[in-house]
Amino acid sequence: MARRLTCPCGEMFREETDDELVEKVQAHLAAEHPDHQYSRDEILFISY
Repeated sequence: MARRLTCPCGEMFREETDDELVEKVQAHLAAEHPDHQYSRDEILFISY
């Protein structure tokens, strides 16, 4: 089942696996929001 997450900046993520979602979100955070870091569990908790 696909997982989704929308960053407060408006960037939307929809990935097929938890691993893909975490990888894409962490890459986005590193590039666009370097002052914000979230763990795998935190990312999965706020995704749907």
